[in-house]
Amino acid sequence: MNDKKTVMSVKNVSVRYQGTGDSADTLALEGVDLDIYDGDFVCVLGPSGCGKSTLLNVMGGLLPATEGSVDMLGEEVRGVDPRRAIVFQQPTLYPWMDVHANIAFGPKVRGIKSEETDRRTKEYIELVGLEVFAHAKPYELSGGMRQRAALARALVNDPVLILLDEPFGALDAFTRTTMQDLIRKVWKSTKCSAVMITHDVDEALSLATRVITMSALPGTIVKEFDVDFTNYVEDSEEDFRYTKEYLDLRKEVLHLIKQR
Repeated sequence: MNDKKTVMSVKNVSVRYQGTGDSADTLALEGVDLDIYDGDFVCVLGPSGCGKSTLLNVMGGLLPATEGSVDMLGEEVRGVDPRRAIVFQQPTLYPWMDVHANIAFGPKVRGIKSEETDRRTKEYIELVGLEVFAHAKPYELSGGMRQRAALARALVNDPVLILLDEPFGALDAFTRTTMQDLIRKVWKSTKCSAVMITHDVDEALSLATRVITMSALPGTIVKEFDVDFTNYVEDSEEDFRYTKEYLDLRKEVLHLIKQR
C-alpha cells in the first residue's frame, strides 16, 4: 500500500466527443482510474490517438469528463487552478513580451507583490538557464530556449502538480536530451509531482517513477510499472540503458503498446 499523500485522484473517467453531422460520437477515454502521489513523476505511454492528451486536459481542468471525477487534494477539479501547471508541446509564450515578462505574467495577474514576483521570476530564469536571455523576445530564442521559458512560466506559480503534454516532441535529439536533464533537475529541486505524456519509451523510462501504458481508442490503462532509473541518472548518463533490467522492461512496454 502506498503511504504517500495523494495529490490527484482520477476515478472512473470517461470522455466522449460528440460527432458532427453524420459522424458518430468518439469514446476517447473509458473507465480510467489513476492516483498521483506526492513526489511522483508519472509518464503515460500509448498508441497515437489513444486519448493521452485528453486525459491530461481532464486532469488540468481544461476539459470536463463525460463520466467519473477528478479530485485534487480533496477538491473536485473544476476549471484551471494555479496549483496545476500545464506545459504543452508548443510553448505558448506572448510574442510581444520578453522572457522575464512572460514568466512574471502569472504571479502579476494573481496579485503577487512586485518584489516577490521579481524574485520568483529571477529564480526560475536562473533555474532553466536563461539569465542571458531574460530580455529577449520569444522570436529571438531557439525552440529549446522557448520551451525552457514556458517551463519556467509554469513553475513560477509554485504548482503542486505539473502536467506536460509531449513538451519535447518538436525538439531535435540533442536539445531533447538536454531538456530531459533539465526537467529531471527541476522535478528533484522543486519536489512537485509531475505527469508527462510521451511517445518515447526511453524518455519515459529514464524520467519516470511510474510508467502507465494505455490501450488504443477508447483509451484505458493497461498496465502500470514502478521504475527507478531516474534517481540514478545525472547529466544524460545512459549506462543504465544497457542493463538487462532496463532492456527487459523496455521490451515489455513496447510489446504492450504494439499489442494494443
